[in-house]
Amino acid sequence: MQSISGLIAPYRTVRNRLQGFPGKKVLVLEGGGMRGIFLVGVLQAFVDRGYFPWHYIIGTSAGALTGTAYAARQIYLARDAFFSDLLSGRFIRVTNIFRREKHILNLDWMVDNFTAQEGGLNLRRLRTTACPVIIVATCFYQHAPLRPLYLDSRFDDVPVALKASAAIPVLYRNFVPYQDEMLMDGSVCDPLPYKKALGMGYKEQDILVVTTRPRGYRKDRESFWVQKLYEAYYKDDQYAFLVSALNDHYSRYNLLLDELEQDHQGIEVIYPPGDFKVNRLTRSEDKILEGFVQGVIAARNYLYPLGEQETLQTD
Repeated sequence: MQSISGLIAPYRTVRNRLQGFPGKKVLVLEGGGMRGIFLVGVLQAFVDRGYFPWHYIIGTSAGALTGTAYAARQIYLARDAFFSDLLSGRFIRVTNIFRREKHILNLDWMVDNFTAQEGGLNLRRLRTTACPVIIVATCFYQHAPLRPLYLDSRFDDVPVALKASAAIPVLYRNFVPYQDEMLMDGSVCDPLPYKKALGMGYKEQDILVVTTRPRGYRKDRESFWVQKLYEAYYKDDQYAFLVSALNDHYSRYNLLLDELEQDHQGIEVIYPPGDFKVNRLTRSEDKILEGFVQGVIAARNYLYPLGEQETLQTD
């Protein structure tokens, strides 16, 4: 028997068009650690305005975290996490960089707080929602090229998927085992997964991408010292393909942006403003608050492109 959410899904797009909102079908969310606060602001504004036309949400790392909270109708979980758990000394421990046995990012604690605590992420709703979340991870293989893995919130273990998608090499010391795979940060293979939406058969005009970098940004090659860090940490021959992928990540990421802007101009994109100050490991509450507000404003400008007056509600 079809679920109630499945029966009403076709009417969401109609409702949003009647409100004058864009009739999209797939939401793609970039990762970026603490830069994900921009995503939270965008999605908070969408929630406040009743904007939810989606058939699928596809997210990598912080994009997966915020996307699952949004899909579960619990965006406040992501918002509260960025303003409390993720700013605490228990999550980011830069001093552990010289302690190989210790994580710099305490993902185990963070994901447990987000999903397993009382009042945490509604996993049952994610399994039955008419809008699944595709969580992007990367599969690591010894002596073989890496590949992306797209986990589905309806069928896969969401807490494990969220941890894997955010398991940034070196910052999180381990791979995340799941079924027969060893998983890590989804952005290693697919940092901006709009091509997954195209591969699923959706048209460019069906897709909205939200990035965590301003328009025109291009990533630089990793510094000599970062490359040496990768090579020292993953020094065994079995990691050769991983080190190569990490050192070449900048070129793959820039190519994705080039193709998005030049070859797929029908895809709409919400970018942070040029003065967005949040980076991957930001711990300044003032910068996080500013980034959140910038996301709210960007979403408002997307939903009301002609500048119609409306009341901002971010509670």
